[in-house]
Order: sequence, then structure tokens, then C-alpha cells
Amino acid sequence: MGRTSMKNVGCLTRRPRCPCGDEKCFIQDELDEEVALVDPACKTKYAQETIHSSEIDAFGAVPYIGQVFRSDDEAQEYYTSFAQKNGFAIRRERSKGNAEHPLGVFKRELVCHRAGPPLARKSGEEKRQRKTKSSRCQCEARMVIKKDVASGVTRWLVVKFNNVHNHELLNSNDVHHLPSYRYIPAVDREHILVLAKAGCSVSLIMKTLEMEKGVKSGELTFTERDLRNFLQASKCVDREHEGSELLKACKVMKDKNPDFRYDFTLDGNNKLEHISWSYADSVRAYKVFGDMVVFDTSYRLYAYDKVVGVWYGVDNHGQIIFLGCVLLHEESPQAFRWALQSFVKLMDGKFPQTILTDLDMELKDAALSMLPNTKHAFAIWHIMSKFPSWFSALLGSQYEKFKSEFQRIFELETLEDFSHQWDQMVTEFGLSLDRHVSLLSVHRLFWALPYLRGWFLGGPMTAGHSLSIKTFFRGFLNSQTLLKDFIEQVSVAVDFQTQAGEEATRQENNQHVKIKTCMPMEEHASTVLTHYAFDLFQKEIMLSTQFAVFETSGDSYIIRHHLKSDGGYLVNWIPLNEEIHCSCKGFESSGIPCRHALRVLSLKNFFSVPEKYLLVRWRKESSLFPKSNGYKYRSQALRSLASIIVQEASITKDRFDYIQWHLGRLLAYVRDMPATDEGASNLDPSTLLDATLDIIPPRSAVRGRPRKSKAHADNKLHDNVRDIAPTNGLASDPRSSFDLAVDIDPVKLITTGGPGTSNCAAEMP
Repeated sequence: MGRTSMKNVGCLTRRPRCPCGDEKCFIQDELDEEVALVDPACKTKYAQETIHSSEIDAFGAVPYIGQVFRSDDEAQEYYTSFAQKNGFAIRRERSKGNAEHPLGVFKRELVCHRAGPPLARKSGEEKRQRKTKSSRCQCEARMVIKKDVASGVTRWLVVKFNNVHNHELLNSNDVHHLPSYRYIPAVDREHILVLAKAGCSVSLIMKTLEMEKGVKSGELTFTERDLRNFLQASKCVDREHEGSELLKACKVMKDKNPDFRYDFTLDGNNKLEHISWSYADSVRAYKVFGDMVVFDTSYRLYAYDKVVGVWYGVDNHGQIIFLGCVLLHEESPQAFRWALQSFVKLMDGKFPQTILTDLDMELKDAALSMLPNTKHAFAIWHIMSKFPSWFSALLGSQYEKFKSEFQRIFELETLEDFSHQWDQMVTEFGLSLDRHVSLLSVHRLFWALPYLRGWFLGGPMTAGHSLSIKTFFRGFLNSQTLLKDFIEQVSVAVDFQTQAGEEATRQENNQHVKIKTCMPMEEHASTVLTHYAFDLFQKEIMLSTQFAVFETSGDSYIIRHHLKSDGGYLVNWIPLNEEIHCSCKGFESSGIPCRHALRVLSLKNFFSVPEKYLLVRWRKESSLFPKSNGYKYRSQALRSLASIIVQEASITKDRFDYIQWHLGRLLAYVRDMPATDEGASNLDPSTLLDATLDIIPPRSAVRGRPRKSKAHADNKLHDNVRDIAPTNGLASDPRSSFDLAVDIDPVKLITTGGPGTSNCAAEMP
């Protein structure tokens, strides 16, 4: 039976190297079945166990000494079937005899796939091989067969059988993932190549084959990773000329778009070594939102043996924005230093205020040397992604409790509390001698929140803001993507992300902001900040009401939670410059005024937030997608608004009647308007609607004529729809729910109230 090579040559694969520095320790990727945990300190020893014949069926019965087979192949198939049913695989280990021997090959030894000592790497191949631990652990399970010829009849006898394993056996749901049982049938290979040539993604090909064969997900004889490897092996990778082809692609991209930027270096043989690039929109975004950037280098492009790095940030709507990409020939301090220097060069020499990276010592040293004035922190989501490899097997049933305790301690507010409770946690779980815990402890200044207070982190420092490269490129890159096409495919991914960001921004512009405290500062912030930033602000101002204020001296105050009798935060107020400083450093970290500062501003009778504390990066006018007058913008903006109106109006019959009547009248009026923009571009849209237009729906379809009323700018159509009770039967007459006129803006219907009105949820309409 033929087997497909299962080499790790997929498009993007997680870098397995562990930052602890131990060459035998690697990080397991949940998407990579072959990368296994190799930390000897975390290795679990399993009790030896023997499988009895009563535990399996007749076809896979336990082999026994003296059992007879007609051929060695038959014996191997029998043992293979037995192994597969019992959670392991086999291989041929040793044979005796040869073609010159009278009996030919007369003895074979079939062993467990984990038999024998771990294989040592060849010195010449050490650098290019993946640093994964051998699965061999000196397991003694085996079956030895010997040829017997009697009366001219050849048979094979089992002369030795041992079924004692020194490792855990897999269950029936996982055993088929072993390489020995994974293969792509010849009948499927041509079909796969045809689908791939037609542009189908790997996941789509898998689903197609599953549907054609009538099997459930995961029941094929090969995995998605095997399929990627097969597609990769089916194409010819020209490593000799790949660099020159990539540079040609960059030149073509530059010719198409002069604002495209790229930088590269050549090695001693005049071949491409490193290359980085960015796009015009990314450079423009960096100028506004380049205060905090993430440099994700956690993946490799294994088909070409290159490190992949992606720069990204967070915009004022909380959306991920692509800033740049880099391909490095190797993982080294020199390569990382070049990547950092090149990125700053692409961004016109502007340095980021804060940079978040993976827990990588070489990258850390590179950042300290190339970005001396930039604050460098390790992203907590990268650290916690390593926990399964570091602690899962070591802690066993205590692992989940450890994760929860780590998360709690990570978010503590003071250095004293963190230091004390960290030591307690390490002692409780017996991790005092663990090298990974020691690594985290030594570098706590780079990841623990108490040490990062005052560093701008772009809002909440959570995994929600991390960008998986696999996710970012999903649907655009696969194992058939040539290196020369990589830059163009990344451009497609960025364009797709930009379109998604534009749509999210339009949807947000039509969302209704709810005021929860009725405080004037909250209303003021809602008119300035984006919804994402306002949600952060609203949380702080709501929590500010739970704090008491104690004046110490002059304009200094202690802000303490009402349930605590001591402690608190020191807030200093400087009236001359209207400046306020809090010891929690909340504003410096997120760009949003903290609850303690807002409590003092409220005490000082501020009805609006001082302008300097509403950062430009969180304001609505800083959006990357400004309003346009083009047809495409108008069409998409109206589609976004229409989708919201449909959702709101479909809830009850009253809402449906109201919106249907208005849209019918509005459609008739719009059709009578000029079909060009000439002569009307400078007019206020609110003046285009005839004041005599019927705007109040009739009491019924057959009773009387509708009333006529003048339009008022501070009441909007979709706000009125939202104000209708979301249950049927509360108002039999559509008009009885509305005695308000509306002013129609055909381009955008503003959701906030006009001058002199309040959006406070506690007020009656």
C-alpha cells in the first residue's frame, strides 16, 4: 500500500522553538499533529499494561506464539490491524537472511513505532531539520516471525510476542492520525489536483471529498495537513530563482502602485536574503495609529524555509489594521534587527511608542538595540499559548486551576501584590524549579500588567487583539502559493480586511448609542469618541460612581472604593492647565480617562471632558474610511442603513406598518428628484424634502388622509423605529406611536439627538 510523504512543508506553520533556550524543548501547535511535547521534565510515565484477548474482536485478536501465517506480508497485515485497534502503529525493525541465503529472508522483527532509542540528527543536517523530538521511547512491544519450510510448504510462525508498552496508547478517535495509517489513495490524487487547479482551497477540497465519500469530518484516511503536503510536493519549487522572481513581483507591484514600498537585502552570493514591504494605506494608517504596534513572528513559511513576520495595530474602532510584512532567511538577532530597522524605514522614520512581540530573547535584544526609545512588552496571548506545552502534562488535573490563577495574578494592580502572590502560586503548584516559570519570573517586567502601568497598549491587552497569521491569510494562501505570488496574495488579504473594516465602520455609524449614567461628560464623550472607545469610556464612568473622594492637600485627592477602608489612588488636579494625573496610570495605558480621574472631574463640576483627554486616535474623525461622495460609498452606506432598518422594523407589526408607509412615500419622492448631482451638491439634504410631505402614517389603509407636519432636525426615522415597543399589540394605530415629525437625510440618518436633547436612557421620549 502506497504512502504519501508527510513532510512538514505546509504553507504557514507555527515556529516550534521554545524561548527557554533548551534545544530539546519545543512548542506544540494544536494544528500540527506531528509536533509533540518534548520537555523531559513534563514527560508523564505511564504504567505498563497488557492487553488481553477478551478486550478485542476475533479479527484483531491478540497474536500468540506458534500462530501460523502463509506469508510475512499476511503476518504484518494481521499485526497492523491489531495495532490500529489498540492505539499504536508498527514498523519493520530487523530482518535476517538475504537473496543469497537458501531460505532467503527467514526472520522478521515487527516492533511498536515507539521502539528503540531516539534517533540522533546527522551533524550536517542539524540546521535544516525541524527540532522535534523523536517519538521513540525504547518500547519493548514487538512480534517476531520466522520462516518454516516443511514438505515444500512455506509458512511463517510467531516465535516471540510482547504486548507491554511503556507509553500511553491512543484511543480509536486519534489513532488514525498516526503517519502509518494516513495516506491519500491514488484514485483521489488526480481529483485533488483538478480541484486545486480550479482554485479550491484545502478546506473546500476536504469537504468535497468527505461529501463524495459520505463520511464525517475527520474520517478520511488523510488529514488536511497531509493534503497540503501532497499539493506542495506536487509542484516544483525553484529555490534557485525564487528570490529574483519575488523581487520582480515587487517591481511589478511598484509599477502598478507607486506608493507601494519594499526593502530587501542580498547575501554574499547576490541572492535574496530578507525582504519587507508595506502598502500605501498601511503607511497612512501607521501615521495615525502607529503609537502601538504588534510584531508577530510566530510562524514560518516552511515551503521556502523562511520566517514570516507581520506588523499590525489597532484603529479607533478596535479593528485590526495591517501595517507591514517581512520574510526573513533565518531566526537570528541580525535578521530581527534588520526587520525592525526596515519597518521604521518604510514608515518614514517614525518609531512606535510601544511594541508587543512574542516571548523571544533574540527579538527582545534586537528591539532594545534598534528601538531604544520604544517600550517593548511581551504579548500575554503569546505567552499563554505556550502553556499547554509547558504545563499541561506536568500539572495534570491542576492545569486549569493554574491557568485561572495565573490570569488573576497577571491582572493585579500593585507590584507588591503581584510579587507576593506570584511566589505563593509557584510554591502551591510546585514549580519552583521549573525553567519556564523561571523564564517568566525573570522577564516579568515585560509582560505582567503591574510593571506595564503607564505604557500605552492600545486598549485592553487581550488575545482578542491578536492577529493569527493563519486567520489573516485564510482563503488567500495555500500550499500551492508560489513565493513570487506571496506579496500579491497578501495585498488581496489586506484589501479584504480593509473592505471588512469599511463595512464595520458604516454599521457602527448607524448604531444607537445608549447613555447609562445621564452624566453630561458621558453625553459629551459619546459625540466625540467612536463606539469602541466610548464603550471603554462608559465602563470607566459607570465605575467612577462607586468611589469616594478624600481631599488630602490642595488639589490632591485619595480615590477609594466605597467598600474599602484604606488604600486607594492618588489623583492630582492642576487647575491652571486643567490637567489631571492618577497614580493608576490608566489614561497613559489606554488613552481613556480612568474612573478615578473622572470621579474628580465630576467633583469639579465638569460637564464635558477636557479635550486633551479625548485622544485623536480614539475620535470619530480619525477613521481610516472618511465619508465619500462617490456612488460606491452612497450605495454601501444605504445598504448598511437599510439592513439595520429591516432588522428593527421586522420585530413588530407596528414597526413594520410605520416603516413601510414611510419608505413608500420616500421612494415616490426620491424618484421625482433630479438624477444628477448638478445644482444640488451644496444644498442641505434636509431642505430637499418638501415641508408639505405627508410624514405621519394614516390610521389605517382606508380611513381618512394623513396629517401634514413640518420636519424637525432632532428626530430621525430609525431612532423613532427603535422607540416603538418591541412587542405587538401595544398600539393598534401606527400613528398613535408617533406624533413626531422626521427629517430625512438620504445619505446618512444621524442617530444622536440634536441640540438641547438628551439620549439618556432614563429620560422619556
